[in-house]
Amino acid sequence: MDIRYFARPLFTIENHMDLADHTSLILKNDGYEEIYQLLNSTDKDLGKTYLELIIEGSKDADLPFSGGYICHLWHFHHPWSHRGYIVSRSSADATSRLFTIANNLWQLGKRGKAIYHLGRALHLIQDIFIPHHAGITAFRGHGELEHWLAANWQQYKVGSAGYYYWEETFCHNDQCHHVMSANIYDWIDYGSHLSINWYESYFADGRYDEHTFREVAPLIVPNVLRLSAGFIHRFFSTVEI
Repeated sequence: MDIRYFARPLFTIENHMDLADHTSLILKNDGYEEIYQLLNSTDKDLGKTYLELIIEGSKDADLPFSGGYICHLWHFHHPWSHRGYIVSRSSADATSRLFTIANNLWQLGKRGKAIYHLGRALHLIQDIFIPHHAGITAFRGHGELEHWLAANWQQYKVGSAGYYYWEETFCHNDQCHHVMSANIYDWIDYGSHLSINWYESYFADGRYDEHTFREVAPLIVPNVLRLSAGFIHRFFSTVEI
């Protein structure tokens, strides 16, 4: 294994930025006008809109030495073992920690910094719907799929129906996981339970092409956008704006 593979982002920075921007429109279309307006308002301390700060956090999560970088080994989460890539720490652990940091900063009145860390967590929410992030592999079409999605995701975008409140039980080989939107850890676990099935159906055998990408994209992109909208809503519900 070449560990240098993880030193470069796969799901390109520009793509995460566009996803965050479009997610705010889903919130607006779903009737969360107050959140939409807040995202487009300017933080008095940092001089940037909260949407810009979410985008900045999402971008920095992939950039070593950015100050907001999240080790790429922690961008993975297996739905049954709950492990990351090679290490035990997964994106669910990192997301829970970042959400707590963001909540604490908000309560201290450091709203801009809070939203920046929310953006870092949002990056992981978006990543988990790439099937390989649940299948725990950097190969078998991982990079090719993400680069293809970066160029083509807008063909599959949705504009409403975010996932705000959900609860589900997944079972496999006599093991069951119950997940719910009330638990921050479960936002990653929920996504990984969906995307592991796509990994096993489309990529596990190592055979893939552009037709494969076109088949899986309608599963990935709507879920990325809708769960992203739900995650942002979950934060603002927690801090009670």
